[in-house]
Parts: sequence; structure tokens; C-alpha cells
Amino acid sequence: MDIIRSIKCLIPEFHAFSADDRGYHVGATWTDDQGLRDYHNVELKYTRNSERLALQGKQQPDGSWLYIEPNGRCHVISAERAAHFMAQAQAQAQILEQMLQNMNTDGGDGIVDTTAIAV
Repeated sequence: MDIIRSIKCLIPEFHAFSADDRGYHVGATWTDDQGLRDYHNVELKYTRNSERLALQGKQQPDGSWLYIEPNGRCHVISAERAAHFMAQAQAQAQILEQMLQNMNTDGGDGIVDTTAIAV
């Protein structure tokens, strides 16, 4: 019997399960000859945060934005990142508006005769 108990200490019990926090656990447990366990576990967890989706949600009191998917997953963007994105979008919109005004005031046909050169 002592030989079986000694060998049993070398052979682990493997486990794999999904937890409530959407994590997946994989590991092994060794039990020594005195019944004490040595537990080893690796937790894998999928996370996703889309700032684009967050901007489709609601602005929070602290200035950040939050979007909650139907399955409960939350997407957030900080107030600083949202302000930076909006400033960039505004600058690009102003450039586009100026381009459209230039196109309308330059005559209208918009055709330019040119030849391509290899670079």
C-alpha cells in the first residue's frame, strides 16, 4: 500500500472548468502522502473593450462613456481619450469642410488633366 501512496503523490489530478467570471481554469493538483494538496491553476479570461462601441453609449458623470451590450459586456472610454478623439474628429471635419468649399468655389467641373509618373 505504501508504494501505491508514494506513486499517487507523483500523479496529479487535472481539472478544467469555466467560472462565473467568464474565466476558464486549467490546472492540476498533487496530493502528498499525508493528504496535503499542492494546487496549480492557470486562468484564461477573454476580455474586450471597444472604445468605438463605448462612444455609442452614454456619457458618465465623470466624462467617460459607457456602452453595455445585451449580453452584459461593458465597453468604456476615459474622458481624456473621448475628448482627444472628438477633437481629432472636429479637426478632420473642418479640413473636409474647407476642401468642399474650395471645390465649390474653384469652378465646379473638378477635372484635372495630368499624367502619372513612376516614383
